[in-house]
Amino acid sequence: MTTATGRKILAFVHDATLRQMIEDAAVELEAEVIWALEKDHIVKQVAEMRPLAILVHLSLMEEVKPIIQGLKASPATRRVPVIAFDYHSDEEIIRKAAVTIYQDWYFNARDMLTLDIRPTLAGMIRNSLEETEADSQELLDHCAQPMTPLVKKGLEEFNAGEYYECHETLEAAWMAETTPVRDMYRGILQVAVAYYQIQRGNYNGAMKLFLRSIQWLEPLPERCQGIEIARFRAGALQARLAMEALGPERIGEFDQKLMKPIIYEEQF
Repeated sequence: MTTATGRKILAFVHDATLRQMIEDAAVELEAEVIWALEKDHIVKQVAEMRPLAILVHLSLMEEVKPIIQGLKASPATRRVPVIAFDYHSDEEIIRKAAVTIYQDWYFNARDMLTLDIRPTLAGMIRNSLEETEADSQELLDHCAQPMTPLVKKGLEEFNAGEYYECHETLEAAWMAETTPVRDMYRGILQVAVAYYQIQRGNYNGAMKLFLRSIQWLEPLPERCQGIEIARFRAGALQARLAMEALGPERIGEFDQKLMKPIIYEEQF
């Protein structure tokens, strides 16, 4: 299945009936179902995928447990909702799943198949999606406003190569902000720390920060508070891919010219 929206659902399900239910939900949501992942670099794959939800058939709970626990342990992927589902309502099994794989919701497939209850699986996923889209509209409203002097100071520090200082400044701006635009500050400061870690030769630290930044930067519009976000995202990706190509052993060869400045225009 392909989709123009880029939405994805990650599913750990073998049962044919449940797979069809997921396919139907994906059609309703205009999403693509991903049925398998490579065993290596799972956090990286899911961080880049940014799925709407992760679906787990409880019959596979023990098999999937280390994967989900790893994803929930990582700041880059822990916010992706996990929906466990099966053909029963055994409270003990559901409780064990909540403890074992950190499920956010449980969906009773038997009730859906026999009673056609609501919400459907697609409806359950959409409820989370609608909350995100409501935040997105508020984000757009605040993106139209001028940046604060504290944010401008952080951008100046970033462009001067003062990445640690930029982190401190934008963290203060993030803590002072209460609207969804604070996610932009978090994304920028995490890239700043990634660049700082590259300068220190810390490949793993830089990779973790690059991956964490994706969840905050990708939902942003191309331009926010005068900042050219699309260009910033592209520059951060180029830097990460160049670092990955070198690998941990050759990170000292990283071309620091790839740490490009943030282009912005002050709004009055």
